[in-house]
Amino acid sequence: MIRYEFMPSDFNPIFLILGDQADLARLAATLRVFARQPRTMSLADEMPEFRPQTPLTFAPPEEAFGLRRDGLNFIWYLNDWQALHVADRIEALAAPQAKSGSNIFEIGSDGEIPVKVSRGEFADDFLISKR
Repeated sequence: MIRYEFMPSDFNPIFLILGDQADLARLAATLRVFARQPRTMSLADEMPEFRPQTPLTFAPPEEAFGLRRDGLNFIWYLNDWQALHVADRIEALAAPQAKSGSNIFEIGSDGEIPVKVSRGEFADDFLISKR
């Protein structure tokens, strides 16, 4: 099950996305759909198995690129080329021979929040709240 949450920090905040091979392959496929038809897409709607506390949306850029916070929501502003590039790097993490690893995605836009996508580096229940 894909999991994702914002990890606040005074110095190095990061948006963390965790998943296994199948999860990351689906995430990459979702980014490819977004690249072909840029429109606002909620990751929770595209991959509804996990309902995070902090929703993540992909959207075409308005003024700035990269992941931005909008109240309680997070919006990852990507153009088509950026989305394809991110999808390529996530697919490499999802390759069968890759047992673990991660990538940090930053577009280079001032004020953006880095996005870390990870496979096999955290326990399966990490980011799942115990209720």
